[in-house]
Amino acid sequence: MLPGAAVAARGFLCAALLTISSSAQAAPQRVVSLNLCADELALRLADPGTVRSVTFLSQDPRYGNLASLAAAVRANRGLAEEALAYRPDLVLAGGFSDPATVFALKRFGARVVEIGGADSLEGARKQIRDVAAALDQTERGEALIAEIDRRVDEVTADPRLPRLRAVVLRPNGYSVGPGSLADEILSRAGLINVASQLGADRQVPLEVLARLDADVLILDREDNGGPSLAGAILDHPVVQALSRRMTIVSLPSRLWTCGGPEIAEAVRRLVAATAGARAREATQ
Repeated sequence: MLPGAAVAARGFLCAALLTISSSAQAAPQRVVSLNLCADELALRLADPGTVRSVTFLSQDPRYGNLASLAAAVRANRGLAEEALAYRPDLVLAGGFSDPATVFALKRFGARVVEIGGADSLEGARKQIRDVAAALDQTERGEALIAEIDRRVDEVTADPRLPRLRAVVLRPNGYSVGPGSLADEILSRAGLINVASQLGADRQVPLEVLARLDADVLILDREDNGGPSLAGAILDHPVVQALSRRMTIVSLPSRLWTCGGPEIAEAVRRLVAATAGARAREATQ
């Protein structure tokens, strides 16, 4: 870096530091999010115009549920200098945020709130409450939680119906284990996660997948998702062959990665897609 540019950069960071420090006690008016799930919660809960930047992922409809709303906000790629450029009075980070970025932001005096992952419905409620508290929007947070609980209850499978055995296959051959949000979504949809016997989220070789006694195979993708190396396994001939004895359901990750209202849509789709298989099970 040229000497003049270095001086300018230091001056900019000092100005950002002064602005951040002077507004630290005020209600957040310049919110920057460095986490996809935090993006969506901030866009739902914050006052209009106060979210200044969200991750580029939230602007992509393949990954974000509020892509059109996020597109009206400037995007970032999770870098400290990007966040500081907005002179934020609140930065939302998550478990996948770069620790070096979080450290740098805190070093320059930014107020950083790190939210935990939504590993269950209760974890999703906590995530919402944490973001709502940071935004000084507690009432909106509680209203969102109540809406999600109501919608999930409305679509939860009838417990009197047979429970089907299901397994999830994600890009790169990963499945979902117990103690996860996806596992709880399966349970709400009247499904038994047979991969839970394999332990936590892990890669499942296709030969192991083929031997699992499952009625339903859930592919973590859009029906019309584009090709990718990570997702190639979802189109493997073994997976196609399993369709002869399993009900195949495609479910995009954006519906069950974060703890938002989309959880209910994930449950609804699984219940609807497996209705035929459940009816056949009931008559046997």
